[in-house]
Amino acid sequence: MSVRFSSNQVVDAGVQGMDNALADAMSWNKKVTSGKQYSTASDNAYAVSRGVRLDFDISRLDMFKANQNFVASSHANAQTQMDSLINEMNKLKQLFVQSRDGSLNPSNYKALQVQAEQIRDAMKDQMVARDATGNPIFNETVNQVQIEPNVMVASGVKFDDVFGSGGSLAHPENASLYQNIDNFVTYLGEMASGIQPTRAQNVVSDGLNASFDQMTMAEQRSGGVALQVDNAKNAMTAFGTQMAASQSALLDTDMAAATASYTRAQTLLNAAQAMFARLQQSNLFSKL
Repeated sequence: MSVRFSSNQVVDAGVQGMDNALADAMSWNKKVTSGKQYSTASDNAYAVSRGVRLDFDISRLDMFKANQNFVASSHANAQTQMDSLINEMNKLKQLFVQSRDGSLNPSNYKALQVQAEQIRDAMKDQMVARDATGNPIFNETVNQVQIEPNVMVASGVKFDDVFGSGGSLAHPENASLYQNIDNFVTYLGEMASGIQPTRAQNVVSDGLNASFDQMTMAEQRSGGVALQVDNAKNAMTAFGTQMAASQSALLDTDMAAATASYTRAQTLLNAAQAMFARLQQSNLFSKL
């Protein structure tokens, strides 16, 4: 028994084959040109939804990086300023040692007082210094900033933590650091005037040492935060590399495979077009 196909069936089959080959070629061409394996959720719901999740994670990673850079800059500025302040405190302590020399006369004490006053005034300016953005280096309040998942650190160094209680950006002269230095200046002035000092020598020394210790402790804590930020940066960089690789493997086009598939689809399309052209030339109407 023979099977017969009408010319319409043959033509329809040819058109259908050509349409399928064209759609396949266009699909592979889109993957090659866009670099994306999937363009809509219907292509692969899991892959696309997972890609959206990865995009969200990468956005969070960018937020962590921004926070890390902000905290690192804030603490770097504070540490630079504290280094300078600690150097000034060391100068004051050296002046105090000189002031204990029993052979000093009033003129000598007056010279030491002038030096101490200059250091005190310079430190007062440093206490309220601002960074390049116009914000105080030592703010009266600091926030907790997230630098990696479940890890929060101080956004900067608090004014009171460095200079002691009582002062503010508006009135740094009320801070205990300034008061202890001013007590030393007053002590030298009284010695230069030949009057009995209001505060004993050991009280003045204890005040200077207390302020020095508080400042060095603040610098050490800031250094600890800076180290923590560095570790978080390294961790987040490695994590970001892993996420980028996961996203690429999941969503990006395999160019070698896609190019080969596109070439194959294009070849099939060309063959279908050629076959359809021959069918058109050999149909019954062409025989009339």
